[in-house]
Amino acid sequence: MNKLVIFSLLVAVGAAVIIGYQAIPRELPSEKVYVAVEGDGIIAVINPATNKVISKISLTVEHDGGILPYQPHNVQVAPDMQSVWVTANSGSHQGHAAKITPSAYAHGEEEEAGDDSDEVIIIDPKTDRIVKRIPIDKGIHLAHIVLTPDSKIAIATAQTIGAIYKINTETFEIEKKIFVPTTGPEKTPSEPHGLRVSPDGKTAYIANFGGKSLGILDIASNALSIVPLGGKAVQAGVTADGNYAVVSLYDTKRLAVYDTRDASLKMINLPEGSKGPIQMYATPDSRYVYLADQGYYSEQPQGSLVYKIDLERSAVVKEITAGDAPHGVALSHDGARVYVTNLLSGDLSVIDTASDTEIAKIRVGKEPNGVSVWSQIADGAQQ
Repeated sequence: MNKLVIFSLLVAVGAAVIIGYQAIPRELPSEKVYVAVEGDGIIAVINPATNKVISKISLTVEHDGGILPYQPHNVQVAPDMQSVWVTANSGSHQGHAAKITPSAYAHGEEEEAGDDSDEVIIIDPKTDRIVKRIPIDKGIHLAHIVLTPDSKIAIATAQTIGAIYKINTETFEIEKKIFVPTTGPEKTPSEPHGLRVSPDGKTAYIANFGGKSLGILDIASNALSIVPLGGKAVQAGVTADGNYAVVSLYDTKRLAVYDTRDASLKMINLPEGSKGPIQMYATPDSRYVYLADQGYYSEQPQGSLVYKIDLERSAVVKEITAGDAPHGVALSHDGARVYVTNLLSGDLSVIDTASDTEIAKIRVGKEPNGVSVWSQIADGAQQ
């Protein structure tokens, strides 16, 4: 066999190997955790089977001859598991007047507008690539985003202008912009922040930080009612059975529990040492809520605990040590794990719900904020 024949065979074999490699799709983990790493301008993607970061999705864009960073504040996997939605706020050009707004500004502190429109960014969870950017407006601070159970409507809050946006997930068009009214004779800004949608998809519950209230939005009619809470509301949650909407009150250190069946309201006091609660997530059985006690904002000392709250007993039943300033909270779809972002230690705590102890800590980057879980087997699970 001459050298030319041997060379041809090697090329053919090599080509077959390359073609075969390219034809094999990248195997997806059964579950992935998406973390909005606000200080680094990325979405970190974690495989919870290995507790490793498997992807970092940069939100930065080239702009006017420079680099324009976008800070992700919140991330939400769509209930149909076909997309991941991010609220991202524009910074200033790096290499020009470099500045990225600290995440503390996202919760009632003074904020400066970036150089371009704040955006809703959509990621394909099969490839972990950005597939769409939706410019909303400049300097509005997009806070949180959720989707209806059928994944047809995305609802985002714009904190600094007191607005709620309804976005058609098929056309990516803004269908409605709803303003949350100011409060009292001083016309205190409402500052809508965290929100969740009821399991039947009919109602959105919105935590109004400045308005110290719970907003209840009829998604079909766009009618909005307000329930005063007496404290700075950061995040809202809904139990899987739809019976309760819960709201964290940062300054009064309480969890407000609104009964959706009779519109009654009760308060659960957090332990005396609470530093200031932020996000929460209800268990699939609707019995418990895991609540991150962050502190740190408004010159409060930083916290390190996650509270497990029994809704039937209206009491904190467990205090779980996490990282420095625990912020975002999400549960795995089987309810076996709680994922908590730690704002100041830059990591993600993994809590085992059987023992209510931290079993892992995963480094993700500077100022991790929102967190959400994608699953291959979940179908319309709780957001």
